[in-house]
Amino acid sequence: MKRILFAVLFSLTIAPVSTFAQLYNTSVINRPGGLNWQQIKTEHFRIIFPEGEDSLAYRSVAILESEYAKTSKLTGGTLTNFPVILNNYNDLSNGFVTSFNFRSEIELAAIKGKGMNPQSGDWLETVLPHELIHATHFNIQQPLEDKKVSIPNFISLFSPDIARTFHGFAPVGLHEGLAVYYETESVTPQGGRGNYSFFNNRFNANFASSGRWNMGQTLIPSDYTQPYNRHYISGYTFIDWLHDNYGDDISKKAIRYHYHNFFLGYGVALRAKTGKWPGQLYALYEEDLAEKEEQRLAEIEVNTTEKSRIIDTPYKGEEIHGPKWISDTKLLFYGSFYNGRIGFYEYDLESGKMKLLKEVFSVEDYNYEIENASDFYFSNYSRDPLIPSQYIADVQKLNLETGASTRLTENARVYAPTSNGELVLAIQADGSGGKIVEIAEGGEVEVRKTFDGAIPVALRFNPTNPEQLAVVLKRRGVQALWITSLNNLSEDLNEAPDLAFENASVFDPQWHPDGDHLLFSLDAGAAMNVYEYNLQSDEVTQLTSSLYNAFEASYSPDGSQIAYVVQKVNERKLAVLNRDDFLNAPVPVSLRLTGDALNEELTRPLLGASAMDSISTIEATPYGADFSWLRPRAVYPVLEEKGGTYQYGAGFSSIDALSSQAYSAEITGIQNRLWYDVTYTNKMFYPGFELNGYSDPQFFAIQNSDTGERFSLMRQDRGISLSMPFDYTFRGDTRLTSFSLSPEISAEQFKYYDLEPSGLTDFATRYKAGFFSQLNIGVLNFKRDIQPSSGISFFGLYEQTLNEPKISIPTPIGTFNSSFANQWSAYYGVFGFVSPLRKWNQSLRLDLQFLQQSASPIYSNDTIIPMGFKSGAFPNFRSGQDGGFQNLSRFSTRYTIPLWYPDTGGLTLPLYLSSIYLTTFTHTLTDMDANDLVASSRSIFGAGFHVQFKVSNLLFDLGVGLAYEPTRNNTQFIFGQF
Repeated sequence: MKRILFAVLFSLTIAPVSTFAQLYNTSVINRPGGLNWQQIKTEHFRIIFPEGEDSLAYRSVAILESEYAKTSKLTGGTLTNFPVILNNYNDLSNGFVTSFNFRSEIELAAIKGKGMNPQSGDWLETVLPHELIHATHFNIQQPLEDKKVSIPNFISLFSPDIARTFHGFAPVGLHEGLAVYYETESVTPQGGRGNYSFFNNRFNANFASSGRWNMGQTLIPSDYTQPYNRHYISGYTFIDWLHDNYGDDISKKAIRYHYHNFFLGYGVALRAKTGKWPGQLYALYEEDLAEKEEQRLAEIEVNTTEKSRIIDTPYKGEEIHGPKWISDTKLLFYGSFYNGRIGFYEYDLESGKMKLLKEVFSVEDYNYEIENASDFYFSNYSRDPLIPSQYIADVQKLNLETGASTRLTENARVYAPTSNGELVLAIQADGSGGKIVEIAEGGEVEVRKTFDGAIPVALRFNPTNPEQLAVVLKRRGVQALWITSLNNLSEDLNEAPDLAFENASVFDPQWHPDGDHLLFSLDAGAAMNVYEYNLQSDEVTQLTSSLYNAFEASYSPDGSQIAYVVQKVNERKLAVLNRDDFLNAPVPVSLRLTGDALNEELTRPLLGASAMDSISTIEATPYGADFSWLRPRAVYPVLEEKGGTYQYGAGFSSIDALSSQAYSAEITGIQNRLWYDVTYTNKMFYPGFELNGYSDPQFFAIQNSDTGERFSLMRQDRGISLSMPFDYTFRGDTRLTSFSLSPEISAEQFKYYDLEPSGLTDFATRYKAGFFSQLNIGVLNFKRDIQPSSGISFFGLYEQTLNEPKISIPTPIGTFNSSFANQWSAYYGVFGFVSPLRKWNQSLRLDLQFLQQSASPIYSNDTIIPMGFKSGAFPNFRSGQDGGFQNLSRFSTRYTIPLWYPDTGGLTLPLYLSSIYLTTFTHTLTDMDANDLVASSRSIFGAGFHVQFKVSNLLFDLGVGLAYEPTRNNTQFIFGQF
C-alpha cells in the first residue's frame, strides 16, 4: 500500500516526492520546437545554439576562449568540452551556471534597464565572462597526482556533478562577488558593476544606515528583505577588499580549501588562508570601507534629497520606478512591495491616496509614456503557455480614464514604446541587440532602423514636435544621446551622438513640456543623478545631488517640479523636487566625450576579436547527432533490505546538455538473479513522455491452514508504464493561473518462485490507468507571504486497475489460489487562499480533500491524515475486517502570522535565520460511509511556532506545535512541517 506525500509550495505544484533513483529525470525541460540546434566545439567549450545564430555563437566562442586563461587563474578551475547553451527565445534575459548537469545557459536577448554597467560593452561581453567565473569555480579538479583524500574527491570518481555541488555550500555572495570582481577588474576599462555608481550606491546607502549588513548578510542572499541582489552588491565589495589585502590568489586558495573541507564552512576556509576569523576580517573591512565612504561623500557638497519631498506609500519594501505626471497633482509609477501587488499605481500628491491602476509584470527598463494625460503606453512580460522558461515582451495601451487596456502586439518581443499621437515606435529584440520598429494597426511590426554593433536603449518623441525624437543608444560601451527626426532616423543614428560623457552613461530621457529641454540620468561621479540638457544652448545642468542615486525623473506639466526615484537605505522611493531647489550646477564641456576620444571608444575592438580568425575556421555541426550523453554522469550504490538479506547493486543516471532527455537505471542482484528499474524521460517535443520499466523481487511466506506448514515464496514484479505530462499556463507573471494533466498507463506482471529460485507459475498480467491533474486560478504570492495570499487550486488523482488476474501457485504444502482484486483510488480536493490582513502578510488557507478507495485500497489513509491526530486514529480499510476507513474527507484551515523577518546569519557558523511565524490550524476528518457525518467526525485545533532558516544554502521550514482533540481530550506535540 502506498502513501502519497503532497507539497503545497508557492507555485501550488502538488506532486509525489521524487526518489533518488531518478537523479536527472526531474531536471528535463521543454524547449520551443523547430530550433534545429547546432554546436561548435573548441578546446574548452561546446557552444550549443539555434540554427541562424551562427554569428553570435562564434562571437561567444571567441569571448570565452579569450577570457578562459584569466578566469582559470583566478579561480583555479579548468574546463574541457564545457556546454554553453545560447537560447534566443526568452526576453527576460539572464545567464546561469548549474553544477548539476554541469553547463551554462545564456539568453541571447540583451538585459534591459540599469542592472548592468553599459561601459562593460554589449550583452555577450557582459554576461559571458561573469558566467565563466562560475563555471571554472565549480570545476576545480586537481590533477590526479595532486588530489587530496576528501569526500568530494572520492565522489568525483563516480559523479563529478555531485562533487561540484559541494562548491554550492559556500555562501552565494562569494560566488557572485568573485564574478563581479572579475568583470570589474579584468574585462574592459571602466566596465563591470564595481565601476558603476548605480550598483555600488545601493551598498553605500545601507552602509550609512543603522541597519548595516553584517558578515552573514554580506554574503548570504536575502529571502525577504530588499535588495534581493544584496549578495551581488555586498559580495563584490567584500571580495574586492579581500583581494586588495590578501592578493588575487586568496579566493583560489579559499575555494580549494573549502572544497575539501566543506563541512567546516567557508568561515574556516577564510581563517585557514588569511589567518583571521570572519569576524576579525569584517572589522578590518568595515574600518577600511568607512574611510573610503567618507572620501566619497566629501565629493558631494550639496544634498538635494534633503530638499525633496520623499513620498511614503502605504506599503513596505518600496521599489519604485519611472514616475510620470498625469496632472499637476497626480503621479503614475511602477511599484513592487513586500505586502502590495506589483504594477502601475496612481498617487495623489494632495490627498496622499494611492490606487492600483494595473497589476502587471513590467519590462525592467521602465520606459513607458503617457500621451495626452490619458493614453498610457507600456511594455510587459507574458509567460509562454507551454514553455515555463520563456517570457515575451509586448506593448499595451491603458486608458487612464476608463481603465481599459489594449494589447498592441502579440509575441512581437517589443518594449520601450513611445508615441507622437499618430504612430508608436518601440524597440524589438534582435539577437543580442535590438532594432527600432513601428507598431502598425493590427499589431504588425515594421522595421525603421537596424543596427550593427549598437543597441537602442530608449526612445522619446518630443511633445511639441512630433517629428523629433530623443534616442539613447549603446555602442561599444558608450551609452549616449542622439537627437534625431523620423525622416533622418537611420542616417543620424549612424553618426556620432549629440551628447556623450567620459566614463559615464546616459539613461532615462524625458522631454520638458516646452520641447527645448530634456531630462536624463547620468552615472557620473559619486552617484547617479538627474541632469537637464538645453537643446537651444547645448548646455547641460545637474539638477539633483544625491548621496546615493537619483534617477528616472520626469517634469510636471508646467515644468516647475520633477518627480524621480531616490535610493533611501534599502528602498527606492518616490521623490518630488521643486525647481527652486534644483542644484543647477553647469556641467563643463570638458567632461563630454567628443572628437578623437569618442571615436576611439566607438571603434573599440570587440572582446575576443583577436581570436575570431582562428575560431571562424571551426565548422558548426548538428547537435542532434551526438549520443555521448548516454555515458553515465553519475554512478551510485544501491542497497535495500529484502526478506532478511540485502539486495544491492549500482545506479546509473545521465542527461543531455539541453536537458531534453534523461535516464536513470538501477541494476541490483539478489537470489542469484539480476533486477532492474529503468526510467527514460524525453521532452524533445511537447509535452514529452516518461517511460519506466522494472523487475523487482518480493519475499513472503504462505501457510497451510489445515496442517500449519509454511512455505517461503519469491514473487517477481515486473512492469512498464508510460506517462505524458501536459502543462498549460494561462498566466504566469504576477500570479499563477495554470492547468496540468498527467495521464499514465501501465502493465504489471507477477510470477511466483521458490527460493532456489525455480519458477512455480507463469506470469499473470494486470493493467492500470490513472491521471493527476491540477488547476490553479489566480494564485498570488507577495514577497513576504509565507503562504499565498489569494487564489484557488483544484487537484485530483485517480488510479484504476483494468482487470482481475488469477493465479494458482503449486507448492509442496499444497496449491494456493491468488487473485488480484479490482482496485481504484480517487484523491481530490481544493485549496483556497484569502488574506484578511494583507498589510501584515497574514494569510488564511482553507482546504477540502477527499480520499475514496476500493475495498482493496491502493493508498494508505496517511495520505489525507495531517499531523496532530494520534497514530492509528484512522486505520486503513481491509475487506472482511472491522474498524477501517474506506472513504475519508477532510476540511482544514491554516492561518499564518509572520512575526519577524530577520534575514540575518553568520559565516563561521553557517546558519541563517530567514523568518519566524505563527500558525493556527484546524483539521476535521469524517468517515463518508457513516450514517451521521457529524457524529463520525473528529476535529483537532492547534497552533505552531515556525522558523525558516538556512544551513549553508539549504533552506528549512520547521515548526513545533500543539494539537488538541477536545472530544477525546487528546493533546499531541508536533514537530516538522505542518
